[in-house]
Amino acid sequence: MDKSTQKRLTYNTQIVKVLSSSFEVSEYFVRESIKGNKSSFTADEIKKKYNELNNPTLEKIEEYKKGK
Repeated sequence: MDKSTQKRLTYNTQIVKVLSSSFEVSEYFVRESIKGNKSSFTADEIKKKYNELNNPTLEKIEEYKKGK
């Protein structure tokens, strides 16, 4: 048997949880939005916010939690 050649995407779980609670959607919806499988205004906002927070420091995550 050969090894699988498909690469799995990984996302920062802290950011995914914060976004799901602040936008009141499931974590699955957040991951699908980041991948680009969902197309709605909310999905676009989630993708934009994830990319802003993707180089996270704990201060940025806490700042975003307090802002919402």
